[in-house]
Amino acid sequence: MRLLLLIALMISLPSGALAQAAGDEPEVYVASVYDRLANNRPWETPHALYTPRLAALWEDMRRDAGDEVGRVNFDFWVNAQDAELSDFSFAGQPVEGNPDRRIVIARFRNLDRDEVIAFYWERIDGRWRLDDVQSRGGDPWTLSVILKYGWVGEG
Repeated sequence: MRLLLLIALMISLPSGALAQAAGDEPEVYVASVYDRLANNRPWETPHALYTPRLAALWEDMRRDAGDEVGRVNFDFWVNAQDAELSDFSFAGQPVEGNPDRRIVIARFRNLDRDEVIAFYWERIDGRWRLDDVQSRGGDPWTLSVILKYGWVGEG
């Protein structure tokens, strides 16, 4: 039911009209980002969107990188540097026992592959903040691990 409501909301508004404020419900926020990306409109994740923990990891990576790109050299929203997005679905789920945490799963197609990305949200001082991101596809990764340690291989 929640997904149907979200789809109805997206269809009823002009493209890009969804609010993109850090206080939006996580499902609406994630859907609005993908709406922008799918329509080739510029998007840069605002630093204020992150929890203090994730923001500190971004800063740590930037400090380590100096003038270089850093450990995250791709767009975590699309799991790639380039994107041609289609076939979206979004599902939100509460975290058992904690109404201030929520997980949003985005499923979509980018170029020639299917993607599944989980966004982990936490409400801090009444506003939803992004606390972590995880790709659950063929080459899984967790954003916080890449930010802190880089691409950790098996073995």
